Amino acid sequence: MPRLDYALLGDYVRAEGGIAHVISAGIDTVRAAQVPAGQNIGLLLRLAFTRSECGRPHRLEVLFQDIDGERLAELNGTMTPEWREHLPAGWDTSVLMGVNMAIPLPRYGLYAFEILVNDTHMKTVQLRVVEPDPPPE
Repeated sequence: MPRLDYALLGDYVRAEGGIAHVISAGIDTVRAAQVPAGQNIGLLLRLAFTRSECGRPHRLEVLFQDIDGERLAELNGTMTPEWREHLPAGWDTSVLMGVNMAIPLPRYGLYAFEILVNDTHMKTVQLRVVEPDPPPE
């Protein structure tokens, strides 16, 4: 079974040449002056595959939903990691992915990105939407 090494939210993400470029990593809260609103957000994932998992397709799904399970956005894709012969024995091949997207935020409350690989739940990344803090007096 592929392993999800990490998944995180940021303002902007880019995966290039096995290196992650992230601005404002670790976002878990959006402050919105009004709802409904939209928010640009980046999602960075690193998946690890054993030698026997390479050379064949694996399905990736990212579901963005509210606390009641209403699906608001969805990403689907297939990847076929290739084994690299120069890796040390016991070392996994990794796939680093970054995607930037605009997500709908219909109301204040709790949301989640559900990450599945080959129909198996790998991780939930939570996000909450709240009103801005009142200005100081």
